[in-house]
Amino acid sequence: MPTQEERLIALEQTTREYRPVLQNFAYELTMVKGLIIDQTGITQELRQDIQQLRQDISEIGTRLDQTDTRLDRIETLLTQILARLPKAP
Repeated sequence: MPTQEERLIALEQTTREYRPVLQNFAYELTMVKGLIIDQTGITQELRQDIQQLRQDISEIGTRLDQTDTRLDRIETLLTQILARLPKAP
């Protein structure tokens, strides 16, 4: 059975062997965290842009409805004017 000192030496050796792997893992994990933070910001900006686009489209729809109503009134007036004009010989 190994002594406590031998077990400690074995643990230190194993730790030294895996240290580069753990450092690389920590580096990559940090990079992934940074990418996630960036993507979160981009996603929030996209949501705001989409919300603004929906509002703009809604306003355009309202203005088109108003334009349609106005054109209908103009068409009605033109029809009334044409009805009052004398017929050409």
